[in-house]
Amino acid sequence: MKSKILTFLLIPFLINAQSKTEIINPKGKWYFGAEIGTNKISSLTLGEPNQSFQGGVLAEYYFARHWSLSARIKYFETGVSFYDAGTNGSSGYIFSYSGRPSYYGDFKGAEIAIPLNIKWEFRLYKNLGGNFKFGFAHTIETKYEYSNYSKNLNPDDYPTEYQSLNLGYGFNYSINKKIAVYIDFEYYYGGYSKGNGHANANDLTNFGIKYNFKK
Repeated sequence: MKSKILTFLLIPFLINAQSKTEIINPKGKWYFGAEIGTNKISSLTLGEPNQSFQGGVLAEYYFARHWSLSARIKYFETGVSFYDAGTNGSSGYIFSYSGRPSYYGDFKGAEIAIPLNIKWEFRLYKNLGGNFKFGFAHTIETKYEYSNYSKNLNPDDYPTEYQSLNLGYGFNYSINKKIAVYIDFEYYYGGYSKGNGHANANDLTNFGIKYNFKK
């Protein structure tokens, strides 16, 4: 994985190796692009396979040299699995207490997420920058399968649309005034529990390219 990231970051340097570097200022520009990458479903906790691929499209506007607003449409798999062991109750002559039931469940699904982010971008070297982003995503489940749920939980009550927290950081490189490439790492945390406080969580790695169509 580290070698892939290094290769990705070196590509723009190789492309521009023979040309004079012009510092790009993206302020006032729209970019449109696409991204693909890997997806780790970190809320699957019982040893199931949790790796898959994901992708999406991007629209981004720079309202300042180092700040932008973006909207994306992402598709990725998700899931939740958990087992919370209960406790036995006890009754005695002086002290007594009630036991706690066990909670368990297994959810597998897929979703379309529409994240809206504000991003702070800072220069590392010439047109190579780092960034941090924060936002929320409107999540629509397109697939949802609940199995092995304990009787004290009712999956029929769980919505298929909700808001998710979205955080991330990454690196970007402007090849020229039109084209930029980037890699970023982001985290989604579902805004609705899939049982006893367990919400779906995903760690995504994105490799993307974006283009400014304005002359």
